Amino acid sequence: MKVYNLDSTENSKLIKAEGLQYKLLYFGMHYGGTSARGILAYANADWEPVFPTPNWGVEKPNAPFEMIPVLTVIHPTGQKLVLAENVAIDIFLAKQFGLHGENAWEEALINSFYSNSNTFFYQEIMNIFFWESSSKDEEEKAKYLDTFLNEQLSNWARIHEAHLENNHLNGHYVGNRATLADIRTTTMLDSLEKIIGKERVATVVNEAKTPGILKVRHLVESKDSYAGWIQSAEYKKLDVKSESMLRDHHPELLPSSAVESK
Repeated sequence: MKVYNLDSTENSKLIKAEGLQYKLLYFGMHYGGTSARGILAYANADWEPVFPTPNWGVEKPNAPFEMIPVLTVIHPTGQKLVLAENVAIDIFLAKQFGLHGENAWEEALINSFYSNSNTFFYQEIMNIFFWESSSKDEEEKAKYLDTFLNEQLSNWARIHEAHLENNHLNGHYVGNRATLADIRTTTMLDSLEKIIGKERVATVVNEAKTPGILKVRHLVESKDSYAGWIQSAEYKKLDVKSESMLRDHHPELLPSSAVESK
């Protein structure tokens, strides 16, 4: 395991420089790396997605917690700073690109909305729905899906829509501009659609029930830099590997055409 360079005074100067480059190491699929990639794309940063090699087991000790994602910030002089852990990376990047709060209370609110969507994604979607149900029989899997849609996702959508209404349904969680909270909700919904399908998500998140959530997503995805990312060849490669993972663990969730093409 590599430990951090703790010279915070020097490092804080490095990250304020012009011409920084960013590399985000994560598996060649969506899900865990989606929010950081989304922030970098939205901000039109000079960045590159990188992926572990087949020798990842040997390379793990080079990561601060022997896990990914890992962000590398590269100064024009070639000096490198490394940061790990999803939440730390997301908040750091949001602050780097003006996608966080303008004061302490805004930061707290943005972190609150971000944290709720982030926790929902990892706990309810990935841990409970995706992984826990993957070993069940078809009847049990169907129950997991029904519970997820009608309870977990419906509750998340109802609560978030109320907060967005409280901000006048202007397409943002806090203030009148895009922040980390907006991007995380967008990337969370995008990943969820790749797991259970757009049609199933739309039974809960739709114009009639959640116009505020849809407006948030539309404003994020309509920005040129972000739109370019989700339409890119690199992004579509991630789609393919994400579908492969879904095929291995939840083939029942794939469209019939995808199952037939196996």
